[in-house]
Amino acid sequence: MMSAWFLVLLGVCGLVGIQAQYDRILNPERTTEEELRVLVQLLAVRVEKLEKESEARGKAQVAFSASLMNSNGEWRTQGPHINDVRLMFQKVTTNIGNAYNPNTGIFTVPVKGLYYIRFTGMAGDSKPMNAVLIKNEELMFEIYTAVVPQSSASNGITLVLEKGDRLWVTLWNQNTIFDQSRLSTFSGFLVFPMEGEP
Repeated sequence: MMSAWFLVLLGVCGLVGIQAQYDRILNPERTTEEELRVLVQLLAVRVEKLEKESEARGKAQVAFSASLMNSNGEWRTQGPHINDVRLMFQKVTTNIGNAYNPNTGIFTVPVKGLYYIRFTGMAGDSKPMNAVLIKNEELMFEIYTAVVPQSSASNGITLVLEKGDRLWVTLWNQNTIFDQSRLSTFSGFLVFPMEGEP
């Protein structure tokens, strides 16, 4: 922890120091060998930090979007069921990072970070639609619409998620949801990666 704070302090002081050293380099008669050595060290620390940030951004590319039914234009209703049912959004449009599994309906977080998650549902023919986003067995938010048929609801949330966290959508019992050409969808993406404590 001490070394991290030292690097932050060095980085802040380094930017001021780099500018002062740069100004002196413009007049080489006044620049000492020691000042050049310090300048090179400060620049090396800054380059290393930028390389690490760039590498983290490159590894942390996560986005998914899937619709409920894997059909071509066919209207299909799911429910009502006696029990709560995890929805499996089968028609995958985007799955960068391969973190969403259409066979289970679960998005497994590949890297800690701030994520934006959203889902939209359309009510079926005879019953209302009430579904919930769940993270590791914890309810995050719900969507609900009682107007049937062909009414929809949508909700979204930003969450700090840890690597290995799991998210999915559950349809509460005695409710329906339907889809046709991507009307009911589950999507999310990494806003930015994070390190350390939330």
